Amino acid sequence: MISPQIPHNEKERLDALLAYKILDSAPEKDFDDIVKLASEICQTPISTITLVDKDRQWFKSKIGLEFSEGARETSFCAHTLNNPKEMLIIPDSLDDDRFYDSPLVTGFPNIRCYVGVPLVDPNGYALGSLCVIDNHPRSLDNFQLLALEKLANQVINLLELRKKNFQLMENHNMLLSKYKDLEQFASIVSHDIKSPLNNIMMLAKMLQETNHDRLDDEGIQMLDYIYKSSEELKKLVDAILEYYKYDNEQVITNENIRLNDFMQYLIDILDTKNEFEFILPEKNHKIQSNKMALGQIFYNLISNSIKYNDKPKGIIYINFSETEDYYAISIKDNGCGIEKDNYDKIFNIFETLGKTDRFATKGTGIGLSTVQKMVQKLNGKIELDSELGLGTEFRIFLKK
Repeated sequence: MISPQIPHNEKERLDALLAYKILDSAPEKDFDDIVKLASEICQTPISTITLVDKDRQWFKSKIGLEFSEGARETSFCAHTLNNPKEMLIIPDSLDDDRFYDSPLVTGFPNIRCYVGVPLVDPNGYALGSLCVIDNHPRSLDNFQLLALEKLANQVINLLELRKKNFQLMENHNMLLSKYKDLEQFASIVSHDIKSPLNNIMMLAKMLQETNHDRLDDEGIQMLDYIYKSSEELKKLVDAILEYYKYDNEQVITNENIRLNDFMQYLIDILDTKNEFEFILPEKNHKIQSNKMALGQIFYNLISNSIKYNDKPKGIIYINFSETEDYYAISIKDNGCGIEKDNYDKIFNIFETLGKTDRFATKGTGIGLSTVQKMVQKLNGKIELDSELGLGTEFRIFLKK
């Protein structure tokens, strides 16, 4: 018996194998189905998916064998590692100097015919083999050999899919950990920052009112700056808390919503002085969606259409259409518009264009990020069309 040689890239090969986290894993139906199919196609009593570890061969799936691993030094499959571009085909092991006196030939499982297809990962490392074994000398035909090659490719595909699933799980756990850190941050912001900010604002106002006669214009102006700066910071803190609140919201439940009634409810909240003209669809369409998420989306969009309108008469159009799969709802205004270079920026959290609105305040860069998040939760998409100086249209497509 001639023991298999150790490949020149053994360390890298073992690292590649360990990266799949598959050694000593539980049986999996997809792998088991492949060895059963290989055995049936090749009409052999034994078939295995063998992975070659440092000192052993381990069977991920097997048919015709009771043990789950064996020594590497007596392994047939370990020989496939040295020539990963070719099958190892042994019609009769008694005629092969490497195997004729092997304990796997002279004893159970009495290997006479062996065919092994190397399992090679996308980086070229041989991990083991898909093999079929018979206890009688024989040769496989071309159809059987080709089928084994294709099945070996499927084993690699399954291994890659398994690795990607593990990576996704690790990424999910990492993101979950980061999200918990953000929740803790939000809690700290809520309790440890908002309270001092409120105190600063209250004290600035009180100082301004109680010492008005003793302060000169510069002193009054400085207190006014303190109050306004604190107010801006408080607004940002509230927006951050709101953003992460909606990030954790579930939007599973759908309700019947009459679109015009729903929009009018939001308009009454946002345009209390009736300064804008709103043009709604002629028909009061009925849609099914999550009312909380939809309210957050259109509250932000209508609010922006009001705040960033520089025309003497502000007009906001709300349009509706539908297809077999989607509702399409758009908010179009005749406001100041958005430059095309800024289309992508406005959906980034904390990204602002540096403009003040019609009330002389700056945005927090959170509203449209929240809109996009809510649209994604509803399995929808958002589109933007705008022309500087003429107006902006946001189109929301909601999956039915």
